[in-house]
Amino acid sequence: MCPRSTIARTLCGLILVALVVFPSARGASQGAPTLSQALDAIAAYAPQAMREQGTPGLSVAITDRNGTLRIITLGYANRDSQTPVTPGTLFAIGSITKSMTALALLQLHDAGKLDLDAPVRRYLPWFAIESLGGPILVHELLSHTAGLPDDFSSEPGYLYQIVALRNAKVLFGPGTSWAYSNDGYAAAGAVLAKLDGRFWEQSLTARVLQPIGMTDSSAVFTPEVMAGAAVGYQFRDSDRAPPQNPPLVAAQPMDFVDPAGSVLSTPEDMARYMRFYLNGGVTADGRRLISASTFDAMTHPDRLTNGKPAGAATPELAEAPSFYRQYGYGLSIFDENGERLVGHTGGISGYTACMQMNLTRGFGAIAFANLVEAPLHPCAIVLYAMRVLRAQSVGEPLPSPPPAPDPAKIARASEYAGTYTGANGSSLGVAAAGDRLYLVDDAKRIALYHRGHDLFWADDPRFAIFLLAFGRDRDDKVVELNYGSQWYANERYRGARTFAYPPRWNALAGRYENTFLGQSAVTRVVIVKNRLTLDGTDTLEPLAGGAFALGDSVVRFDAYAGNQPQRLTLDDTHFYRVELP
Repeated sequence: MCPRSTIARTLCGLILVALVVFPSARGASQGAPTLSQALDAIAAYAPQAMREQGTPGLSVAITDRNGTLRIITLGYANRDSQTPVTPGTLFAIGSITKSMTALALLQLHDAGKLDLDAPVRRYLPWFAIESLGGPILVHELLSHTAGLPDDFSSEPGYLYQIVALRNAKVLFGPGTSWAYSNDGYAAAGAVLAKLDGRFWEQSLTARVLQPIGMTDSSAVFTPEVMAGAAVGYQFRDSDRAPPQNPPLVAAQPMDFVDPAGSVLSTPEDMARYMRFYLNGGVTADGRRLISASTFDAMTHPDRLTNGKPAGAATPELAEAPSFYRQYGYGLSIFDENGERLVGHTGGISGYTACMQMNLTRGFGAIAFANLVEAPLHPCAIVLYAMRVLRAQSVGEPLPSPPPAPDPAKIARASEYAGTYTGANGSSLGVAAAGDRLYLVDDAKRIALYHRGHDLFWADDPRFAIFLLAFGRDRDDKVVELNYGSQWYANERYRGARTFAYPPRWNALAGRYENTFLGQSAVTRVVIVKNRLTLDGTDTLEPLAGGAFALGDSVVRFDAYAGNQPQRLTLDDTHFYRVELP
């Protein structure tokens, strides 16, 4: 589900659609939709897609093998000055950068300077991480099969992020499974820089941006580059669960260099980039940047040591569940209707992007938004565009645009209904009405909105900080809920109602925060029953020596003032205590 921002609703009256139409030789039988009709259908849906994402501005590029078919620009690049998005407006593409880093490295492979099956340490002798199996290989970095953690450190400097892995361990034996890792692409960028004898951004510019003709793109964020970019927006209130219509503020300007995600581009430049893939790895002037066999390897799923294709076992993105189920080198791989598609999404500091290309039929689409990654990537319009373009190409009726999502709709809402009583005798009522769910407090019905598995946001200022977290028993029945440290149980609950925990945990509780990539991040350590949690939802499991496990990560507390820690470290990312609620 995606929030409907009040800001975005005001943009209905500001719609600038820049059309760049190229003639197409695609024939259509009598009565079949024309290409122009297909493009018009996509453009007609774009304002709805923008409103549903809640983004101030949106830019879309659609291309076939021969040229750009249409560019659509909507809304504001800067809300304060009401500067509209134009075809020349730069947007950050986030992790779509990964495909470019992979493409540059694969050129070195074709030149005989890089062995994809070699250990990373052959090229970076200082690279180190506790491994559960054999050495990490270069191709495993490119396909997210190395087992490296994701963002083990969020400190500035991508080389430091690699060095910090010396204090980490892999999530699984290299080559045995799949886990998305920005740190893996930081290491891939370091290999590229080492072998090319120049900085990563110089190599990427020379090997990818310039030969493809992406003259308006930049590998890095700098003040000069950002002056021509859309302003990125993030949530104003980063210290709480996002509401349905979160107020936005401009993201903090910053310098940024990262092989995993620091490229900025325009729709026309990214149309050129897509055409490179649609033409089998050949540039507009006929240059082949990578061999046909290497292009084939890049755009097919990599293989694990057991022979299975690399990719996520479960959906990674709610807005685009098929993304990342199979993964090649810097690209998500799709097999739909016997056709080969590739793509990627991206999000960084106030920007999101979504790209997909049909290599079999020869068309692609990309969308950029100037809104923080947390709500949604702008995939709805891209996926609709790809459906429309395929229908037109085979002479089928154009599909209708997807219906507007209902953010208040909750599957199996009745499972949560009941009266929940706290240890002090206070109670909360939860009522279901069809597919709607309400919190009943002091005779007031408060709408609940789904935010994750058994997690809900309550539309009331008294419940602004935390999500409501429901818990289930062994029979999968909902029996309890908590809001932060406040715990309640319903009539089906059969467990203990008083709880003991180590007294030292009381000193750990509190608010911790920092700023990463220009965006504030806040977490609260909260005791729920006999569990230490982050934000009342994520349990910290005690480890030897006073540390805690949070899934595959480790949380530590230190820098004590008296008996109270002033720093929380999640892997190698630091948060500092602030004496606020």
